[in-house]
Amino acid sequence: MNSLYKRNQELLDLIGRIQQYISRTNSKALGDVKKNEALIKKDIRKYIEDHRVLIDGYTSIELLNRIFSEMGEYGILTAYLENENKELEEININSYDSVVLHYKNGDVVRAPETFLSAESAKNIMIRLLFQQSEKTLSAATPKVTGFLKNNIRITATCPPLADEECGVQASIRFVNPSKLRRDDLIRKETLTDEMFDFINLCVSSGLSAVVAGSTSSGKTTFLDGLLGDVEKRKRIITIEEEVRELNLVTRDENGIIDNNVVHWKTHGSINSRELLNTALTCDPDIIVPQEMKGEEAYTAQEAARTGHAVLTTTHANSCRAAYTRMLTLCMLDSTLEDKVLYRLVCEAFTIAIFCKRLDDYSRKVMEITECIVDEHGDANFRTLYDYEIDSSEKISDTKTIIKGHFVKRNNMSKSLQQWLITNGVPTRTLERFIDESLGEEGKAI
Repeated sequence: MNSLYKRNQELLDLIGRIQQYISRTNSKALGDVKKNEALIKKDIRKYIEDHRVLIDGYTSIELLNRIFSEMGEYGILTAYLENENKELEEININSYDSVVLHYKNGDVVRAPETFLSAESAKNIMIRLLFQQSEKTLSAATPKVTGFLKNNIRITATCPPLADEECGVQASIRFVNPSKLRRDDLIRKETLTDEMFDFINLCVSSGLSAVVAGSTSSGKTTFLDGLLGDVEKRKRIITIEEEVRELNLVTRDENGIIDNNVVHWKTHGSINSRELLNTALTCDPDIIVPQEMKGEEAYTAQEAARTGHAVLTTTHANSCRAAYTRMLTLCMLDSTLEDKVLYRLVCEAFTIAIFCKRLDDYSRKVMEITECIVDEHGDANFRTLYDYEIDSSEKISDTKTIIKGHFVKRNNMSKSLQQWLITNGVPTRTLERFIDESLGEEGKAI
């Protein structure tokens, strides 16, 4: 029997005895442990002192707090969910005795403590989801996806989907906990200042763009940072599914809202497509359907082709794949031929941005492309910027060091330059983004 397992068993036995003790002395307090925290902790302390309880690895105060956390909070998750220094990025629970922590600096660390048992882990997850997300995890609903307070996304499973001996499995992700903005993204080498400012210029001028990438690639963080740098006078309407990840409202030193943002989320029968149609009637400068994953994609491309700037994300493995992905989504709500529909999607979203989390857990904008539809209706893709990996060195099983640099591959097309000028961008502003050594047109890739 290993020492951690033995200690967990001692804690389980102790918690059982303390619960019996409190049920005799203050039974009503157990009805709402968190509300009666002071009283419960007083009883726990008295029991520990009266029975001279000692458990290896814990001081008296640490033991008290651990017991209370198991009874009324979220066990070992309590402190991690607070994430006070904003350095924790993800918590992956593989089973009750396997909890892995992912940090922003790339470190992947196994939590030194575990849940006390499979049953304890499941009960804590049920409590967490019910209290913070109003979701029920049970054998009848063994898979739950939701949001916790402080903008934390969670997906959890329990038996019969998960093995009985695991108790519970979950992925808990902190969504942009540090509220990264332009300078933060540049400092962290997510992209260069020229790349950020180019995308900002395009979107602010009314051009539509799609941000592609897999789960945890940094799409939402990048989107939030980009929109946070848009002029405050621009009216932004965001549309999200059930829960809100983006938080763009800003206030001045007097606490008064100083930008022009509306946040919407779906509810009941009101879906993303309906909210998109509503947004078109509300004088938006930029419409942000936060993620394309259904038939709302067709409405979004229609909006983008009729003079509205649409900025969205989708799950795809490259800039070019983003257009194929959006095509398949548009087909859910259209009977147009594939070729025609693909051309419409390409016309709608001129700029694509591909985000990726590398093996060192850094996030990069790997590529920015321009999509050019010619007079024959054919789409040509031009890589404007990309990230080139120079070396990758695996230091340990959990640590990799990657070195690389950003490269400007091509200038934007003459047609895009003219479009920006027509929409009010001074020629002098465009000069910053033109590298004469690449030629006027660059080369299509």
